[in-house]
Order: sequence, then C-alpha cells, then structure tokens
Amino acid sequence: METQKEFDQVQYLKDQMKYLGFGEGEKLHKDLEKGIKSTKQEFEIKTTSDKTLPENKVDFTLKFNKTESGGVFLNSYNATLKNKKDESMSHEFYVNKENTFTAKEAVNLLEGRTVKIEFTNPKTEQLEPAFVKLNFDEPKTEKGNYNFQNFYKNYGVDTALIVEKSNLIFDKPEYKENTIKSLEKGNIVKVKFELDDKVVEGKAVLNPQYKNLNLYDSDMNRINTNKPLEGLEQDNKHEKNNMKEQSIKR
Repeated sequence: METQKEFDQVQYLKDQMKYLGFGEGEKLHKDLEKGIKSTKQEFEIKTTSDKTLPENKVDFTLKFNKTESGGVFLNSYNATLKNKKDESMSHEFYVNKENTFTAKEAVNLLEGRTVKIEFTNPKTEQLEPAFVKLNFDEPKTEKGNYNFQNFYKNYGVDTALIVEKSNLIFDKPEYKENTIKSLEKGNIVKVKFELDDKVVEGKAVLNPQYKNLNLYDSDMNRINTNKPLEGLEQDNKHEKNNMKEQSIKR
C-alpha cells in the first residue's frame, strides 16, 4: 500500500503534467508510476502533441530526477518539431516556478511565434513580463538550445492597443479579453475583421516586434492589409537599429 507521502507526490506530478498541458492519459500516468518505482535516479516519459499546425508534429520527452531523500521532480522537457519536409527543430524547456512554458507555448515557439512570459530581467534583476521568441538565425548554445529574442516591457508592446487599432470585431466584450490573452500565448486566434467593406472571418497572430497583428484568411493565407500602428513604423525601425537585443538561455 502506498504511503500518504508517496500518494501526494504522485498526484502532485500528475497535476503538474496536466497543468503544463501534457494531459492526463492513462499511459502517461502509468509511465510516471513505473519511473518512480524504478531504481534509476533519472527517468524519461515520452508523449506527443496534436496542437500543432496540420503539417507539423511535436514529440515531447519529459525528464525527471530523484533526490536522495526520495523526492521526484520534473526538471525539464525536450520538444522536437518535425515539419512536412522532415526538418527537425528541438529545444529543451526548463521547469521552474517563475517562467515555465506550457506544452502549447513550446509548440508556438517552435512554430516561430512569440509568447509572453514573466522572467527575471538581468538588467533590473526584477521579475517582469516580456515577449520572447526563439532565434532560429543564431547558432545554438552549448547545450543545444536556441537563444531567445526578448522584447522587454520598455519596448512598449501593448496588446490591447494593437487589437484596438487592428479594428477587430467582437460579438461580445469578453471575447476581446479572451483574444488578447490567447494572442499573448502565441496562439493562432480566430477573429473577425473588416476587409473590402465586408466583415470576414480569419485568423490573427501577434507580432510584438513590429507591434501589430499578422492577419490571415481561414486557410492561413496572409492578408496584406494590416500595417504597423500609425506613426510607429519609423519608431520600430529606429528601436530595432538602436536596441541591443539580449539573448537569454532558459
């Protein structure tokens, strides 16, 4: 019979996997229990995600570690994306209290979108929100990870203002707030907007670097009607040329 301590630990890890977006499937739970009962100091659990673009597939490897006192911790997880060209991109995401990315956010980052998260700014040593994206143009780190390109709060990304200026149409006020939150998670969000004097349904992706929304039709074909917020285009160029982007390794 399991002791209360063991039961709480197993349940905590199951809840943690659920809240991070890895689900609560029977196989996942069985693999966890098997790993905990094994004599190995470290063990891994493999799972997949169906929350990708249709042409992509993402595999996850969750990495657990046991302490001498009997504790078991989820330290990190590796996410590997494969596209229709069979090209592969992988990144290891560390699990901690401050700035853990969910499984869906990891997918969004590997698909090239930007996610808002809180982390300690090395300049101010304060925990603050930032928009981050994986920098696929730079060489990977020694640990095989991509560097992050960061847009701190002083960069001035205001998602609510961007949504307002993009003239999106919401059937209910609460839809607007939900859209803002979803955009900040790096999701592709279903929206309504005016195009050629008609209200059409399409999709939007937040582009914090240029402080605008990328708008698409329902088949994800880019609609080239949206532009940076009026008066900000030159500011963006100026900021981009003068701001030294910091890369953090997480």
